[in-house]
Amino acid sequence: MSKTYISIIVLLVVFAAGFFLGRGKVGTSVKTEYVKGETVVRPVKIPYPATVYIPSVYFLPTKNDTLYLDGEPYPIQTVDTAKIIEEYITQNTYEFNAFDDDNGKLDINQTIQYNKLQSFDYSFTPIHKNTIITKKTLFEPFGSVGYTTFNQVSFGGGFFLNNLGLEYNYIMGDVSGHGLSVKLKF
Repeated sequence: MSKTYISIIVLLVVFAAGFFLGRGKVGTSVKTEYVKGETVVRPVKIPYPATVYIPSVYFLPTKNDTLYLDGEPYPIQTVDTAKIIEEYITQNTYEFNAFDDDNGKLDINQTIQYNKLQSFDYSFTPIHKNTIITKKTLFEPFGSVGYTTFNQVSFGGGFFLNNLGLEYNYIMGDVSGHGLSVKLKF
């Protein structure tokens, strides 16, 4: 056999080995990012109370007072009706964050007046978790064909291991020969 046929056979064996090795060596990179969704702001319709309970023992606000019996002053506690009415008509607004985590953020705004829930609004911003898995072969074979201005044709191939590559060329023409080059991917 001539050197040309031996070179072609070696080249084909190298290609076949690189092809099968390249299929087996796969590297993966995982990238996770959290993306905020569109904020939803809505009021909630106020429902009727699910349960109404009147306790048998209760506390009413009191105030210090004086009771006079036969001209003698006695300090006592009396129910502070004005305080009860003031608490009844006072409008209490509660603004708080229910949660702020990997699922999103929920802000609540509610108003209570006349011993009833008057308004309930919320603002929810969801957060979506995106995981991007990129698979990259660590061992990548390639083939090449070339022509030079010296009337030479070259056939070759090689492989990349990550970003560094090695290429073999068989050069045919007036003068035949072999070439070996190192390649770097950017």
